[in-house]
Amino acid sequence: MTGTLFGVGVGPGDPELLTVKAIETLRAAAVVAVPDTGGEKTALHVAAKYIADKEILLCPMPMTRDKERLAKSRRESVDKICERLEEGQDVAFATLGDPSIYSTYMYLHRLVLERGYKAKMIPGVPSFCAASAALGDSLCEGGEALHIFPASYEGLEEGICLKGSKVLMKSGRRMAEVRQMLKDAGLAGQTRMVECCGMKNETIYRHLEDVGDDASYFSILLIKERE
Repeated sequence: MTGTLFGVGVGPGDPELLTVKAIETLRAAAVVAVPDTGGEKTALHVAAKYIADKEILLCPMPMTRDKERLAKSRRESVDKICERLEEGQDVAFATLGDPSIYSTYMYLHRLVLERGYKAKMIPGVPSFCAASAALGDSLCEGGEALHIFPASYEGLEEGICLKGSKVLMKSGRRMAEVRQMLKDAGLAGQTRMVECCGMKNETIYRHLEDVGDDASYFSILLIKERE
């Protein structure tokens, strides 16, 4: 019998925000896979206390937009995972936040299914929900719409003008540009930010002008309509 791949959402950064099901899945798996971007392995650090005795499988996932390089790294990762599945081992892939929201895990999930193996998803706490909680406010209420964008979205300038609340994810690399965009749209006063939510260096910014150009990659901007 072949094993199953589990895409496990480990939340935004606080090890205490893992769900019971996520912890149980990590502990039950024979192997825990984690993304390897060549830098700090954040998902591994978040889940570390629950997988101390586990074999760790590093899956190459370079931070690049080169489609050929990305496709090659995904195939390499899937080759590693499927080798273990073929041996009958379950593999838990730890991914930040929730596996269904802008997660690189989903590319592996689809490829593993295409190869005829089983793959399942274990939801996690999304970073923008944790950020809203850190700010002590709701994301949306009543009939308000909620729009979620990656900061690299090409239509961001139009998107931030949509009616309703907005979430801008992974904004750090474009902070200067995005901040100016929000100012030009008259949304600076409605914008707050949580940097590295749930991590030891979590920082809350209630005023956009306090945010520096060198903000972390893990920066979430929340734009909420005010009466």
